[in-house]
Amino acid sequence: MKELMRIEDLKMYFGGLKAIDGFDLTINQGETLGIIGPNGAGKTTLFNAICGVYKPTAGKVFFEGKEVQGTPAHEMAKMGIARTFQISKPLAGLSIFDNVVAAAGVHEYTGISSYFKKSHTKEVEDKVAAVIKRTGLEDVANKKASDVSLGYLRRLEIARALVTEPKLIMLDEPCAGLSNFAINEITELVMKLKAEGQSIVLIEHNLPITMKVCDRITVLSYGKKIAEGTPDEVKNDRGVIEAYLGEEDED
Repeated sequence: MKELMRIEDLKMYFGGLKAIDGFDLTINQGETLGIIGPNGAGKTTLFNAICGVYKPTAGKVFFEGKEVQGTPAHEMAKMGIARTFQISKPLAGLSIFDNVVAAAGVHEYTGISSYFKKSHTKEVEDKVAAVIKRTGLEDVANKKASDVSLGYLRRLEIARALVTEPKLIMLDEPCAGLSNFAINEITELVMKLKAEGQSIVLIEHNLPITMKVCDRITVLSYGKKIAEGTPDEVKNDRGVIEAYLGEEDED
């Protein structure tokens, strides 16, 4: 597999708190990589440090061979790194369709001249319609984002990421808080993207889903990587059982 992203000795400190402490990772093109760990392990902080929400305290992030750590999030998006968030925050007063149109603007609105460009060109609308269909949002495309269920909002998050035509999509707990029916729909969507060859990094607390969809899994605990391997290798790792699976069993 060809390397898409490489993370070297990444550190993210908040005062004395070492949220990420010397993390290394390689993500390959066409791979679905899972990142798991107990609550507070640093998973979302890792995403934020990779995607430009935070500037890392130290370490390097390479994307397609180019050093990119500390690059602002909107510039990361233009490079082809898209991510979703645990908490969906759509443009509530706009339709699902127009929410995706707005996300398409990451490549459309790049300077002062952009203020005079139409948002709803045929090219943009065709692109958005294809993404709406791809993510199963056709039935609610004209509804306001404030009027649809959480399951649809999670699919909207993925649609907004996909319309930017990402080389890498990073999904932050897309199944959190969903019904079993909605979880199955999101899982099917991720499997569909995987089959299409989309490179994916997935944070997901639902272990059966992670084990089902991921080619490889990395385990975080207190900001450090404690294991990495295939789903079967990780599932049977003693350190993982103690740090994560054991916690689930106790619950």
